Amino acid sequence: MVKAYDLRFGESVDALSVRPGKSVEIDLPGARIAGWCGGRAPGIGTVSWPRSPVTGLPMTHVITLELPEDYRRKGQDLVAVSFFHADDHVADAIEGVDELLAGTAPTPEQAADPFLAAVAATAAARHPRQQDLEDMIGGAHALIWLTAEEFAAPRMDPPADIRPDGLGNKYSRGQNAWDDSAPEITVWIGERTGDPNTGIAPAEGGEGGYVEAWSSNDKDLDAFWSSVEGISHLGGTVMPCQTLPEGLTPYVFELEDGVGGVNFGGGNAQIDLESGVFDWAQ
Repeated sequence: MVKAYDLRFGESVDALSVRPGKSVEIDLPGARIAGWCGGRAPGIGTVSWPRSPVTGLPMTHVITLELPEDYRRKGQDLVAVSFFHADDHVADAIEGVDELLAGTAPTPEQAADPFLAAVAATAAARHPRQQDLEDMIGGAHALIWLTAEEFAAPRMDPPADIRPDGLGNKYSRGQNAWDDSAPEITVWIGERTGDPNTGIAPAEGGEGGYVEAWSSNDKDLDAFWSSVEGISHLGGTVMPCQTLPEGLTPYVFELEDGVGGVNFGGGNAQIDLESGVFDWAQ
């Protein structure tokens, strides 16, 4: 039976918050450690760290989350996911990066450039279970499915910063692991109870029995939705800031702005672990 789960952040079960860095504490019955956000990535190999196809800079590591068994939709041997973020939709593109990350062999000139050679090496060492994601305005992201061994392996730092002059302006390069990595914070997970949409695919107009947030005159439901608004979670009611993405399943991961330093402009993202649908809104 599919359940829904809420996430909390903090170094102690007695002092958890709904978002990293927030002082408001909130209980999470049955909470257990399920990963971390910000900082280092899991043990996938430094050269395999995802890079932006626009800038070639390593993406920020947002969160690595061990999934409950019912959310391991790519196989029970793939026990966790890591999500990376670039926010490069307005970044200045570096010539040749997109082709190199797509697998085009570097030219002699590119191979002689240490930065572009590192980009080409990342393409050659691409993680076999990396899923490239693009948001509604063209920003790049990546989702990697992890084995138990990868999840348990020592965490790793991003590749060494070997940027040539002119690639250090974060305002023209988007978020990246060299400039914008957030402090590591432990992620906790606990079962969400009382959600009428647990196990139901999000849909508009009551399709499939889904009850959209704030669509009912039921005071108890309104109180529930108020209590979970702004909380990152697996399954249950999603609360996109704009339109509801099409193609979501009961296995959606809704991630709120600010987790792992991610910048969704005050909004949130929906990452579907079954269908692969990805979108964010602010």
